[in-house]
Amino acid sequence: MKHDYLRRIRIISVSVLFLALLSSCNMPRRDAQSTPSGAALYTAAAQTVAAQLLQSTLFPATATQLANPTEATMAPPVPTATEIPPTVTNTAVPPTPTPLPCDRVRFVKDITYPDNSVVDPGATFTKTWRLQNAGACTWSPQYALVFIAGEPMGTPASISLPKYVAPGEIVDVSVTLTAPSAGGTYKGEYKLRNASNGIFGIGENNQSFYVQIKVPIQTGVVFDFLAKASAAEWKSGTGTTFETAITFNNADDDPNGTAKIKEGVPLENGSTSSKVLLTYPKRVNNGFIAGTYPAYTVQNGDHFRARVGFMLTGGSCGSGKVKFRLNVVVDGNLTTLQTWDKTCSGDLLAVDVNLSSLRGKTVQFMLAVLANGSETDDWAIWSSPRIEHP
Repeated sequence: MKHDYLRRIRIISVSVLFLALLSSCNMPRRDAQSTPSGAALYTAAAQTVAAQLLQSTLFPATATQLANPTEATMAPPVPTATEIPPTVTNTAVPPTPTPLPCDRVRFVKDITYPDNSVVDPGATFTKTWRLQNAGACTWSPQYALVFIAGEPMGTPASISLPKYVAPGEIVDVSVTLTAPSAGGTYKGEYKLRNASNGIFGIGENNQSFYVQIKVPIQTGVVFDFLAKASAAEWKSGTGTTFETAITFNNADDDPNGTAKIKEGVPLENGSTSSKVLLTYPKRVNNGFIAGTYPAYTVQNGDHFRARVGFMLTGGSCGSGKVKFRLNVVVDGNLTTLQTWDKTCSGDLLAVDVNLSSLRGKTVQFMLAVLANGSETDDWAIWSSPRIEHP
């Protein structure tokens, strides 16, 4: 390729030299003011062509110049100054972070008895929450779990935290509770108390954390007065005044009255009993005997049912005449639910009391028998006294 290039240079050089000699031989003489002849013009044109041939050989045109000869001969554009965008300065002041309060709780999860766990009536259980110290102060064992609202289920007044808990740390907090006896859904709410007796809870709104359980609703006999008779508090007296404490299953002829279970005894209707509760009032005119039973939480739909009458002695119930009475103690106040007058008539009286007006309340029932005048032959019995839920 290099040899071809040199060969072309030599050819062009010879051509130019030949044209120059030819033009010099044929050029007419003229003075400085004369007009060039046609031969001179021809010679100049030949020189120009030769120069262009030489230039095109040494400096070949680019594809752009060949395609756009006019643009190829134009001077390149003068670059303009690039505009530099102005520097934007962020003058906004970042917000000042809100400082954490000293005491705050974050609920992590339920460790035991998650919401709506089923717990048997009267069962003892331990509820445990996992909590995080979301405040700025360390919790000490002087901090405590406290009950706030709802169903307490036997919650102690307070339960101290088990250890020191630094900000960000986690602790498990537990409380031992007793499920109510009646069926239903029960919820107890709690918070923490600091060493200065300040109460605090979850998040900015100090919300409580809680336990929520379901106690299944019992059916059939839910409270048996015969089975629980020995746990009742028995007393006797005169008129409306309690005077003497009675030991359960005492003697039949105790002058202060008798409270005991009898079995296989004849009844006024001619039948022989299985188990019955004998409640003979104090052996004075207008004497009485009463037994106050352990607490029970009434369910909606509960009914008190029994048959009442007299036990026979010597084949007869004589002149027995009493008042059977169902009382209830609510918040320390004694109320009579119903009274039944009974004489020895040869029949047992079936009684049925709807307790729904007491639903949800924890109460103590009292079985009482009052002598209606003389206490003679008042061998009063309760047959199958019970609370039933359909």
